Amino acid sequence: MIRLRVLTASTGACTHISLHPNEFTYSTIQSRLAAVLPVNDQIILIGPPYKVPKDSLLRNNETISALRLGDEEDELIQNGRHSLEPAERTGSKRIFLFSKRALANNAPEPPDCVLDPAPGPLPMPTQSDIPPPPPSPSDVVETPLRNALELYVRQLMLDVAKGRVYADGADLRLAACRKCLSEMVAIAHALRAAVSNLSDHRAGAVRQRTQFSSDFVDAASFYMGLLQKFELRAGEGYVDETNTFSVENESLGSVPLHPSLVAAARSSGRMMETLLDTVPLDREKAWANKCQTAHERLTASAEDLEAAFGTAVGTSSGWNEEAQEDLAAEEIIKMLISEVEDADNRIRFSQSEKNDILASNQSEATRIMSTAIRNESKEGRAESAFSSLEEMAKSSSSILMTMESDDNILSQLSQRVADAKSAAMKRMKSRLRHISVAQSEIARVTSSVSVLQHALLQLKTDIGHLEHVVELPSSYQSFLTEIQRRRAYCNAFKSIFDATLERLNLMRADEIKLREAFLRGPGKHLMPAFYEIFVPTLATSPAVFSPQLPDMLEFQTLPNVGSQSTQYNSSSTESGSTLISSQVREMESNVDTKDQSVLVSADENSGNYDVMMQTMSQGDVAPCRKDDKAERASLKYENAVLRQKLEQAGVKVPPYIDSHTTTTIHPDENDSMDQRHKEQHRKISSLEAELERVQKELEAARVASAQKEAAKPRPNSDLETTQQRSDKISHTSFEVGDIGLFMPTGRGRGGKRIYLAFHSSCPHRYLSPDCIDGSPDFVLGRIVYQEEFVAGALNTTRNPFGLHVGTKFWVLTVEVVKKG
Repeated sequence: MIRLRVLTASTGACTHISLHPNEFTYSTIQSRLAAVLPVNDQIILIGPPYKVPKDSLLRNNETISALRLGDEEDELIQNGRHSLEPAERTGSKRIFLFSKRALANNAPEPPDCVLDPAPGPLPMPTQSDIPPPPPSPSDVVETPLRNALELYVRQLMLDVAKGRVYADGADLRLAACRKCLSEMVAIAHALRAAVSNLSDHRAGAVRQRTQFSSDFVDAASFYMGLLQKFELRAGEGYVDETNTFSVENESLGSVPLHPSLVAAARSSGRMMETLLDTVPLDREKAWANKCQTAHERLTASAEDLEAAFGTAVGTSSGWNEEAQEDLAAEEIIKMLISEVEDADNRIRFSQSEKNDILASNQSEATRIMSTAIRNESKEGRAESAFSSLEEMAKSSSSILMTMESDDNILSQLSQRVADAKSAAMKRMKSRLRHISVAQSEIARVTSSVSVLQHALLQLKTDIGHLEHVVELPSSYQSFLTEIQRRRAYCNAFKSIFDATLERLNLMRADEIKLREAFLRGPGKHLMPAFYEIFVPTLATSPAVFSPQLPDMLEFQTLPNVGSQSTQYNSSSTESGSTLISSQVREMESNVDTKDQSVLVSADENSGNYDVMMQTMSQGDVAPCRKDDKAERASLKYENAVLRQKLEQAGVKVPPYIDSHTTTTIHPDENDSMDQRHKEQHRKISSLEAELERVQKELEAARVASAQKEAAKPRPNSDLETTQQRSDKISHTSFEVGDIGLFMPTGRGRGGKRIYLAFHSSCPHRYLSPDCIDGSPDFVLGRIVYQEEFVAGALNTTRNPFGLHVGTKFWVLTVEVVKKG
């Protein structure tokens, strides 16, 4: 059985309950305390920390041990220590019972404490309370001497009775004081529990308010900025007083739509020329006004919450004053405990000793009377007996006076203890009422915080719709890039399909020729059994393979937005164009090689288009053109994918450049590229000599510049110069010491990702697989070694990247600077 002590908070009374370990639950404790308070009127706290107990906590062995330790500490005296030591320091726990009705505003005042015996004089016995002497034997004669002696003895017997009353009264008064002080200690502990519970509520409210305030400040700043940006975006045109272009402050009315999008809108009967025309402006402005009003209301509610929170939680000075008052009340209890213990050690033992002296005097008086009666005939014995009894009577009277004085001291002490408990109960009622009101206010404030948090989340959802308008310019650019990538995909898909189908048809034509040669040659000498029994299909033609490509409806719905992607973001165009030197642009304007002027890459299957029948179709021009077109379309698709990834990563990329006019063009113009294909080949042979001459001139100029540079003083070392020259990302050439940006393009042998260098007219620079772990989205590294290879047969270790047989490629080993 588990024996528990439950302390009533309002009176300090102790209730003992015994429970079986299986019955040690919160509901069982409530039912056992129903005789003290109704179940619906009970508030039970256990601690520290003081909370409503759970069944799992009650059945914990550590909790049971801590409760037993608390019972031991509640003894008033334990090795010279009082029981008001902080429970947190000793690890003890207690169970307190609070009444809900006692916390009400109209709760009755607690009754005054009255001790038993009550303070004041004790009821004393009289002569009538003293039993008469036993009857004298028949042979004993009643004499005046005998009667006189009996009067002394009866007086001494009365003194003994009074002494016993004083001695027992001291024990009763001290026991009542101890019990009263024990209840006062229980009240003090209960007040600590209530204050601790209030502190927990206050701390939780402070944490919740602090979190809400932080979230509200951050949200308010974001919302105000978003509303301001919305006003700028909703303008008809961009007005910048500083004459400095800023995409952040650009209005939607200043962003023109691509002509193909404008034409599509007109074909559907709508007029849309700028991004602003795509926005339901009136509805968005009405929604913005609604969000603005909601934000203002939430701000006002947050200010009201701060005021209400200050009232509910109070100030630290108020908490300190209440804590000081509680400590002063506990000091009174400690002082009374000390006085009671002093009275116990000094007066109680003194009263007992004096009572023993009175009893001894009474016994001695009885003996003297008996001796005097037996020697009544002897002269002088009566006078001696009367003299001794008179002295004993005076001594007993003196002892009784001192015992009465000590009893008065105990009476006054018990009165102070009773008054102190009465004051403690009244103060406890007031403090519990104050704590109850504070907890109710904190609960209301906490509820308000929860409501405002929900309102803040709702406002975030509502105002987030305006973010669509604010982010529309950047989303529009991503839209253009996505359309370019999808068009590139459709072109690449159709080109690869056409090239593959062309190869299969050529392969079948060659097979027909070979079969006819066999049948006209060695086959004509075979017996019929070879045609009829062994191989019935020996004289048949190869099967016809004519798959049908599904109709590319998506491509027909995609607008051609290639010429607009760089007109809008002029800063991106200027930044990208500076990545190519003026000499390279001049040579590219003379040599019509559009595929070399764009960013290119190679996928793991980019070289698989011309290997099926390359030994049989090397002399055919049409298949080569089909393969070239398919490879160009594939490279352009990979180019579009790389551009989209770089733009999403915030990297500015160079624009598409037309080799004749160096103006922005769209990469999907495959038909025009095919028409100029032959012309490019004719120009190449005639321009090779010109290119060689220009290279010689450049080399001569470089030698002359190096000689001049060598004659000048060198403020920095070669290592510093090389380091400064290598800090920028290289894309037109790759040397040891340069910085390269490597992007994933597919997966090679073993399923590992292939990384190709971001480049312009410098293809087939692959990152060594030994340089990285995992599959990052990009790798930025400084080249420490590069090795040149020639692609061998497909699906072999000599061609790990799926290139055309005989294609040169380079594997770069880098020191990784950054990866993501």
